[in-house]
This record gives sequence, C-alpha cells and structure tokens, in this order.
Amino acid sequence: MVGEGPYLISDLDRRGHRRSFAERYDPSLKTMIPVRPRARLAPNPVDDAGLLSFATFSWLTPVMIRSYKHTLTVDTLPPLSPYDSSDINAKRFQILWEEEIKRVGPEKASLGRVVWKFQRTRVLMDVVANILCIVMAALGPTVLIHQILQHITSISSGHIGIGICLCLALFTTEFTKVLFWALAWAINYRTAIRLKVALSTLIFENLLSFKTLTHISAGEVLNILSSDSYSLFEAALFCPLPATIPILMVVCAVYAFFILGSTALVGISVYLIFIPIQMFMAKLNSTFRRSAISVTDKRVQTMNEFLTCIKLIKMYAWEESFINTIHDIRKREKKLLEKAGYVQSGNSALAPIVSTIAIVSTFTCHIFLKRKLTAPVAFSVIAMFNVMKFSIAILPFSVKAVAEASVSLRRMKKILIAKSPPSYITQPEDPDTILLLANATLTWEQEINRKSDPPKAQIQKRHVFKKQRPELYSEQSRSDQGVASPEWQSGSPKSVLHNISFVVRKGKVLGICGNVGSGKSSLISALLGQMQLQKGVVAVNGPLAYVSQQAWIFHGNVRENILFGEKYNHQRYQHTVHVCGLQKDLNSLPYGDLTEIGERGVNLSGGQRQRISLARAVYANRQLYLLDDPLSAVDAHVGKHVFEECIKKTLKGKTVVLVTHQLQ
Repeated sequence: MVGEGPYLISDLDRRGHRRSFAERYDPSLKTMIPVRPRARLAPNPVDDAGLLSFATFSWLTPVMIRSYKHTLTVDTLPPLSPYDSSDINAKRFQILWEEEIKRVGPEKASLGRVVWKFQRTRVLMDVVANILCIVMAALGPTVLIHQILQHITSISSGHIGIGICLCLALFTTEFTKVLFWALAWAINYRTAIRLKVALSTLIFENLLSFKTLTHISAGEVLNILSSDSYSLFEAALFCPLPATIPILMVVCAVYAFFILGSTALVGISVYLIFIPIQMFMAKLNSTFRRSAISVTDKRVQTMNEFLTCIKLIKMYAWEESFINTIHDIRKREKKLLEKAGYVQSGNSALAPIVSTIAIVSTFTCHIFLKRKLTAPVAFSVIAMFNVMKFSIAILPFSVKAVAEASVSLRRMKKILIAKSPPSYITQPEDPDTILLLANATLTWEQEINRKSDPPKAQIQKRHVFKKQRPELYSEQSRSDQGVASPEWQSGSPKSVLHNISFVVRKGKVLGICGNVGSGKSSLISALLGQMQLQKGVVAVNGPLAYVSQQAWIFHGNVRENILFGEKYNHQRYQHTVHVCGLQKDLNSLPYGDLTEIGERGVNLSGGQRQRISLARAVYANRQLYLLDDPLSAVDAHVGKHVFEECIKKTLKGKTVVLVTHQLQ
C-alpha cells in the first residue's frame, strides 16, 4: 500500500519494499537546513521551508501578502501538503494498526502504542528541540545573569567590553531558546494534524465498511469524529513539550544547591509537591469528562431521533415531552462539564503561582537560618525558578490532554476492532441466472441483538407520553387489541422474510407488488446484503444499481448527482435526462443541470429528487437494477412516461426488479 504520485508512505517505496533511512527522512532532513534559497518546487511552501522559515512560520508570508491584496479563496490558497494528506497518513496508520493486531490480537492491541509508532520520530525531534531550548533557557540565568550581576558590582572603566559581551551572549541564548521553542511548536502542530486526519479517516472508512450501523449510534459517531479526534490533536500538540521537565528539575536543583546551599531544596520540593497534585486533578477531570462524553452521546442521539421523527412528533403534539427530555440530558451534561471546567481552571491557576511560592519559601528559609543572600545569588535563583515556571506552565494542558486522549483512544478502539459480519451473498452457478433466492429466511440484524427487557429510557419516555396524552398512549388499549412490543420480546429473533424462493434470469423484469409494510423494501435490502440470513441461499450475479424509496441527493449540482463520478458522455447523458422526464424540469431551473442543489435536495420537489436518483442509476449502465418504488412521488402522466421510456425501453435487456404498490 503506497500513496499516489511522488509522495509515498514514508516506510515503503512504490513496490511496497521498505525504504532506506535516507529515503524515508530526506524531506525532513532538508527542513533542518537553516536557509533553503533554491526555487520552490513543492505544491505547498512548507515543504520547501528551511529551519528558520519552518520555525518562525515565515513560509506563510507570501500567503499573508496575497490575502492583504486580494480576498483569499479556496482556489488561491496553496494546495495541501502531500505529507499532511489524509490518504497517505491513514494508509500508514492502517499498516501499523494491522501489524499490531497481527502481533497481539484485536483485544490486546494497544491503539496508544500504534499512535506512538506513528509519530515517534517527530516526537523525538520535538524532545531534542525542547532539550536545546531548556539548555539555552538554563544557561542564561544560571551563568550569564549571575556573571552580569557580579560584573556590575565590580565594574571598572577598563572592563566595559566584557559587560557588552555578556549582554550579547544573554541575548543569543534567549533568542536561541525562543527559536527552538517555536520549532517544537511547529513540529507538534504538524504532527497533531497528521494524527488527527489519519485516525479520523481510518475510523470513517471502517464505518463505511459496515452494511448497517447497528452497533453504534449516530451521536457516538459525531462525537468520535469531532470531540475525540480533537482530543488526540491536543494530546499530540501538548504532550511532548513537558518531556524535558525531569532534566530541567535536575539541572536547576544542582545549580541552586551549588550557589545557594541546602535551602534551595525547599523551592525544588514545592515543584515536586505540585506535580502529584496536578496528576490527581487531571484524573478527576478525566472522570468528569468520561461521564460527560456518555451523556453527550445520549443527547446527540436523542436530538437525532427528534429531528428524524419531527413529523410524527408534531402530529401527536409530543414536542414538550421531547424538549423536557433533551433539557434534562443537557442539564446533566452541563453540570459535568462545569465540574470538569472548575477542576481544569484550578489546575491552570496553580501553575503560575508555584514559582512565586517556591521563591518566597526558599528565601524565607534561607533568611530564617541567617545565611548570607547577595543580589547576584538572589536574582540568579529567581531567574532559575522562572525558567522552571516557563516549562511547568504547560504541564496542566498536557496532563488534561493525556487524560482526555486516553478516554478517546478507548472509544476509537471499539470502532476499529469491530468487524463487519461476513456477506451472505453468493455467486449463482448458472451464468444466465442474475438473482437466486432458495428457501431464504432473513431478519434484521438489530432484532437478533435486542434484549428481553425494555430499556429504562424507553420506559421513562412511555410514562411521559402516557401522562401528557393518555388518549393517544393507552396500555389497556394495547393489551385489549393484542398488540405487543416486538423490540422487547425475548427468545429467538423473529424472521421478517420467511422461506422466500425465486429465480430471475438475465434480461427479465420482476415486479413485486404488495400492501404498505408487507416487506417489499425488506426484500430489496436482502438482495443488497443488508439483512441477516438465518437459512437458505441468496445469490446475486453482476454489478447492480439501486434506487431507494427515499431519494438520495448529495450537495452539488444536478449533473454531479446524475453522473456520480462517471465520465460525462453528452449523448448518453441527454438520453438519460429524456427518458427520466427531467428535461422540462432542467429548463425551468436558473442554470439548468448546473444549478446547485441544497442539502438533501431541499430546493427540489419529491418527484424531481426521485427522478434524479433514477437517472443516476440509468446513467451508471449496470447489469442489474433494483428499483424500490421509484414512481411513488411522481405525477401520473410523468410516471407513465418514465415507465414506458425508461423501464420498458431503455432498460430493455437489463435485469430489473421493480417494487411498487401501484398495480396500474
């Protein structure tokens, strides 16, 4: 598995062989060159940036100048760097994840270990930049400031040059410190982006591999792809920065003990006491966040149910009941988020005052023991403790990011280790047979997994509806009529399609008629492999096109919805538009077939949406067509035209399964 074009997955070449160290890290090593004056060849200027340009983000200067002169659009922005693209990073992460599963199995596989392998080289480079930053940060207060203060107390007219040199040296160390600190941030930002897009893409592709998403709710999907992926972004951004704190603590403790004596250990102890407190508060924050995430999933799921069934809710006047339910969930979520916010705010507020507490405690103890404290020593110790404050100030954010990322990784792992059930669709032995069902009994997958007891939330919702609208929700009436709740019945799953058998030969048309709710659409779903086969055989031969009962329209223009990625052929396209009865509709649109369609086709009628979906299937030119009541939303005369011109003439010679309850 390799990326497209000249930019490959860093570990593999075009033939899938492992690349050498120089080949893998050549682009990164070139970034370490301080200045790269050669011509810009990369699509994105960041890939041609040198060390100074990369650390200071000066490679963005041309973009900033362009945005000042003209309004920036998507077309005028530089393209995304291939090294940051979701395609390459997701493939590389997938390789590492598959190796981890192969090594220890899906249950013991550690997503955190894979994340470390995915970005360890960049993290190590960040640690090196941090160490150089700490060395420069410690060198100034521990050596140069102390020397400058001593030089001031013993200055003479003949030594002014030494003072100037010391000041220049202090400026150099401070400038270098800031440069390496900026370099660490630049590395972390790019690392965080790559990790976020890799995991988001991998999870999205994994979800697309399922026929039905019965194992996860829409609310969980939204939270994982938004909140959880951002938690990993923050973890990759903040976590590597405090890695040098132990080194800094040792250096500062040794130097403080050297110039101040044993009383310096008092200030160091303050910092050592502060770190466990932060860990405890981070664990507390993680507990609140974990609880809040589960409540957020419930809120999003309830909102999704509310919006999906809004017509039914309005018809029965259940708005107030649903609003009260959503408000209660939101109130619980808000309370948990407030607690997490208070803990995080307290954790962040402690960091700036630790340095002051350490300095005051150290000097108080030093003076109490009646030891000598000179200005050079005092200011050197203050500067040294401020250096420690500089690094430890980022610790609360890092601890918070680690706590939240650990929760997010567990949720993501559940999706990545979930496997799609094997397809029950087989290939018929006879090449002239397109569809074959032999004694097939099928059920919906979620019915197999239903529990024997009704969920607590459903019981509460039933009582709310019963209290507010007793005339519409009566348990007695349900019992009298012998109506049971199928979703809470125990025992074996109830079959939806029982003992179905038929054969469809190549080029034949099969019409399926029946009343509403008789299982016509379920039969189409069975042919698509979206149900659970209990016994029998379901065989499908050749590629197919499917037109659902509810028209599926994506945001774009009419032509894009019809072509759906296929190459444009003018004659074939015009014929498709004609047989689907869309020509008059396109003429009435302001820009014809280039008119933008809103989300889910909101600016089109139901019949227009349905005929566009049918045109998409016709243009695809497949061997088998599954048409689930495609004429239900169109007028009678238009439906007759579509049936005669499209289904009977254009699809002649194709195998068609037409579902309808309109016998005419």
